[in-house]
Amino acid sequence: MPGVLPGDTDWEYNKGQFTHFFKAYIPGVASPFKEVGDDGEGFTETLGAGTGRGGQARIAWALIQAINNVHRYFTGTLLIDSKNAGSLVHRMDLSKWHRAQMPLNRRHAQPGPNDEKNESTQKILIDWLQKLHAAVSPHWSVNECKPPKTDPAIVQKIFISIFGFSRGATQARAFTNWLMSLCKLDAQLCGNNGMTLGGFPVEFDFLGLFDTVASVGLGNSYGNKFWGRIFDGHGAWADAEDNLRIPEGIKCLHLVAAHEIRRSFPLDSISVRGAMSGNCKEVVVPGVHSDIGSGYCPTEQGRGVDPDGADMLARVPLIYMYRAARLAGVPLKLELASEIVKRRFAVMPAVVDSLNSYLAICHMKPNGDVYPSFTDIMREQTKLRIMYHRARRMKGNRPVTTSESFQRATNFDKNDLQSAYLELDDEIAAFETWMKQNAGRMKNVRQDAGFRNEKHNEWEEIARWWNTEPPLPDAAVRFFDEYVHDSRAWFKISLSAADSEQKALKLLEKWVKTLHDEEAAAAYHEGGGVKSSSLSDEQIEAAREYAKTGKVPRMRTEDREDWDIAGYLRYRKVYAGADSYLISGAPGEHRTRSAMRERAVA
Repeated sequence: MPGVLPGDTDWEYNKGQFTHFFKAYIPGVASPFKEVGDDGEGFTETLGAGTGRGGQARIAWALIQAINNVHRYFTGTLLIDSKNAGSLVHRMDLSKWHRAQMPLNRRHAQPGPNDEKNESTQKILIDWLQKLHAAVSPHWSVNECKPPKTDPAIVQKIFISIFGFSRGATQARAFTNWLMSLCKLDAQLCGNNGMTLGGFPVEFDFLGLFDTVASVGLGNSYGNKFWGRIFDGHGAWADAEDNLRIPEGIKCLHLVAAHEIRRSFPLDSISVRGAMSGNCKEVVVPGVHSDIGSGYCPTEQGRGVDPDGADMLARVPLIYMYRAARLAGVPLKLELASEIVKRRFAVMPAVVDSLNSYLAICHMKPNGDVYPSFTDIMREQTKLRIMYHRARRMKGNRPVTTSESFQRATNFDKNDLQSAYLELDDEIAAFETWMKQNAGRMKNVRQDAGFRNEKHNEWEEIARWWNTEPPLPDAAVRFFDEYVHDSRAWFKISLSAADSEQKALKLLEKWVKTLHDEEAAAAYHEGGGVKSSSLSDEQIEAAREYAKTGKVPRMRTEDREDWDIAGYLRYRKVYAGADSYLISGAPGEHRTRSAMRERAVA
C-alpha cells in the first residue's frame, strides 16, 4: 500500500512482471500509523505498548486494503481512499460477536448480546463489497466462458499469505479469521459457495507466525494477585476461543521463543488444548521473544557485532520461516531481491555452530515419529535458561559482568543487565530460603502444566533439580552469552521508566536541572548546599556524572516486573485456545504424528 513503507522498500526487479502482486504492511501497536490516526507518541504510544490499543483499527485497515487491492489490480485506483479508510476503521468493531453476524444465513451462529448492533460491521463491509462487485464484475468468468473484459488479465484465483510477530501475530490470526469471514460473505453475495473476494475464488496458502503474544487490554502481569485473576490479555478483538483460533485448512507455522521470561508476554499457542490440525506446525526455537521475530539491533546488549546482523540469532528463525513459506507457494523470491535484502538473510557459520552445540545438550527432541510434548520441551528449555542465569548471578564466580558480551555493551545496557542480575541475587536468596523452610512438605513430583499460575508451584518444580543438576556446559553458557538477549533486563513497566537510551538521556537532563534548581534555591535561601533533595543519592551522583560527560553513567536501574511474581525463576505462561486453559500434556506423555498433530520440536 503506497505511503506506509518508505519508497526504498518497493519491489525493484522487473516491476512489469509483478503487477499482480500486492503487499500491505501494518505497523505494530505503539508505532506511528498515520493512516489510522495513530501518531505513536506520548500516551498513545504508552497505551499501544501496554494494552495493544490501536490493534483493532490496524486489522480493519488491512481488511480494507484486501478490498482495495482487487480494485487496484483491475482499475488502477483505490476503491476506498485514505480519508474514507481512516474513518471506517473506527466504525468497525471486530469482536467475535460482530464476526458471528457476518454470514447472510446465520442459522447456526451462536447468539450474542445486542445482535442488531453487532451487524454494524457486516453492513459496512456489504456496502463496499457491492461497490467492488459493480466495478470488477465485467472481469468475471461465468460458466467458464471468457469474461467481457480481459485486461489486464483473466483472474482465476487470488492467493493470500499472512505473517505476523508478537502482537502482530495476534493481529495476523484475528485478521485471517476476519478475512475468511469477509470472503465467505463475498461468496454469498455473489451466490457462490466457499470463499471469494470481489467475486474471484480465494485460497489462503500460508500463515506465518513468530511468537504470538496477545496482551490486549490488560495482560496477566500480576499472576494470581487480584488483577491477575481478572485480566488475561484476551480482551476485545483478541478472543482466545474465537478470533485467535487457527482456521481449518490453512497451512500455518508458529515459531515459539524457548527462553522468553516476562510475565507480561505469555504465549498463545496455535494448539487448542494441546491438539492442532495436520496443516499446522509449532516449533520451539532457542532465544527470547525478539530473538525469534527480530527486534534487536546489532551491538545491543553487546550481542552481534556485524553491522548487517549476520551474527545474530534472529537470522535462524527468519530463514526457517522463509523456507517454509516458499515451500508453501508464497512468492517471496529472495534470489530476485535487492542486495541489501539478501545481506539481511545471511547468517554466519559461528551462529549455526553455537546453536547446534547448544541443541546437542537438549534431550527433548524428536525420536523418529515420536515427538516430545510441548510442555516437556518448554520445561527443559526453561530449565537450561535458569541454569544459565544461575551461572551468571552477581554473587557467583562467573558474574554476568565478566562475559564478553557485557564488556562490549553500552553503559545503558550494562546498567540494565547488572541491575537485573542484582535482583536475581535477591530472588535466589528468597527461593533458597523458601526451599529450606518447605523441605519437609515438598514432594519430588512434577507440577501440573500451567502451575495453576502460582509462583510457588513454579518454585517447587525448580526445587526438584536445583541442588542436583550439574553446571551448564561452557558451550551452552557461551550460546546464551553471545546470542540470547535478556528481555527481562530491558523491560520496564513504569510509565515514567527510561526504557531506551534516548529516554535515559532525557531523564538525566531532568535530574541535572532538578539538582541545579535545588542547589540554586538552597544557596539563595540558606547560603549553603542542598540539605534535602527530591533525588536519591544515586540519582544525584548520576546527574553530576552526566553533567560532566554528557553520556549515560553507570547506575542502577529499576521498574522491571517484580521478581516476587515475575523474576528469572519462573516458567512462561502458555495459553492453548482458551482464557482458562494452559498448555498441557500428561506428565511424560509423548505423541506420535498419527496420534497427535502437534509438531513441537526444539
